[in-house]
Amino acid sequence: MTTFNLPELGEGLEEGEIVSWRVTEGGEIKADQTLVEVMTDKATIEVPSPTTGKVLKLFYKVGELAKVGAPLIDIQVAGEAAVAKPAEAPVKEVVQEVKREATSGHYVPASTSSSSAAEKVLASPAVRKMARSQGIDLSQISGSGDRGRVLRTDLDQVGASGAAAPATSFGASKIQSLSREERIPYVGVRRKIGEQLSRSMYTAVHFTHHDEADFSEIMRMKNEANEFAKKNGMNTKVTFLPFFIKAAIWSLKKYPILNASLDEKTNEIVIKNDYHFGISVQTPDGLMVAVVRDCDRKNIFEIASDIQAVVERARTKKASTQDLTGSTITITNVGSIGGLHATPVINFPEVAILGMYEIKKRPVVKEINGEDQIVIRPMMYVNITCDHRIVDGAIAAEFLKSLVNNLENPARMAFW
Repeated sequence: MTTFNLPELGEGLEEGEIVSWRVTEGGEIKADQTLVEVMTDKATIEVPSPTTGKVLKLFYKVGELAKVGAPLIDIQVAGEAAVAKPAEAPVKEVVQEVKREATSGHYVPASTSSSSAAEKVLASPAVRKMARSQGIDLSQISGSGDRGRVLRTDLDQVGASGAAAPATSFGASKIQSLSREERIPYVGVRRKIGEQLSRSMYTAVHFTHHDEADFSEIMRMKNEANEFAKKNGMNTKVTFLPFFIKAAIWSLKKYPILNASLDEKTNEIVIKNDYHFGISVQTPDGLMVAVVRDCDRKNIFEIASDIQAVVERARTKKASTQDLTGSTITITNVGSIGGLHATPVINFPEVAILGMYEIKKRPVVKEINGEDQIVIRPMMYVNITCDHRIVDGAIAAEFLKSLVNNLENPARMAFW
């Protein structure tokens, strides 16, 4: 038997959360086959098997934190002789426990046959007690543990689905009530999102400033850019986001305090001279921030291509640590979904996050030939949420005014 310890997950990382096991106790495993998905503060890592053999023991449950260097899994290496274990001992122990508890008056079997069947099921006393309290007949459950042992998680699944036959009429009502709710493990990406957002909300002092921008010129330039890309055989679709990023860079250079972070250990505000934009990406596992780097050194087509690539990697779980870390400011873009505006939460320790929303045609007043006229324009609400500890309200307002001016007059910016 080989005990495989959790390997190094990255520099400075001492633990990771077990997101999902790809193997089960008693199952076969091949060398280099993925054993488990482990999430760190930086990325989700697939840990491969070091050998071929049979899984004997998993040391952690999904959602638990595993320490680097601590035992992760026991594997019986192929060709090794298995250690003989008395097969009947656990069964006898369980039978004795059921008989003892039945005579104490805590458990009344539905029938002699069901009682006999339940006694033959492998389960711990705690699991049996839980099954009795929920009115679940253990003989109707296919256990997921070693040798078919019924685990607590098996009962949780039965409670959620109401699939197992109840042992008593009381059990039937219990199962029916449990089936009206679903319990989803709060683990993996979802828990990391919660931890990060909680840290941001309870540390940074949030405030949001709103404005609106006429996207008439940006829409025209976007169409021209896509026509240019098509004629020149470029496999790139340009959206509004690259133009928004370019416009934001022009304004950030004017107000660099917004492209910054707070180092609380040294009590220093760190102004960033790089422009690495975090892009909020909705994935099957939850919200992630994919990073597009060096946007000030790229044109519209390069930014659009990089956005497509990194978003695809994030959604298919192929994103690297570099893809998900190192942003200097973040943009949340929900325009394709809809909605006028929201109040985004800062991607801590950054000091600001920008918001883009749906473009809608609205009547607005424009000065045309020296006269005010009501015209229809494609308008977008934009906003910025800042950490008030670092950014004053006037700076946020001035920045957003500058950004809107850039969006409405994009010809002066070096897009190409």
